[in-house]
Amino acid sequence: MELYAAVRRAVMVDGLSHREAARRFGVHRNTISKMLQFSVLPGYRRRERPVLKKLGPHIAWIDGILESDRSVHAKQRHTAQRIFERLRAEEGYTGGYTVVREYVAAATLRSREMA
Repeated sequence: MELYAAVRRAVMVDGLSHREAARRFGVHRNTISKMLQFSVLPGYRRRERPVLKKLGPHIAWIDGILESDRSVHAKQRHTAQRIFERLRAEEGYTGGYTVVREYVAAATLRSREMA
């Protein structure tokens, strides 16, 4: 953030050229141009959640498994790997494991009761 402010001040107030500012601060001149476009650091914000195209139709099925696991002893509950294996065998799921694992982790976190 300090670099961002220093570059903007050097170019806009002190009258340094883009090329000279790039040389002085050790960044590319295209980066200098981008820094001058915004008064504050823009950052990254995702507009909406990504669509789970392959997992979407199976979410209710996974939620049902996780709901039934709540009444079972901890050692008997489904792991994300086991849910993934059952999803492929019983439901014909063709997607990847990582998407399933991330969804199961998020669903488990959501279902926890606050202490």
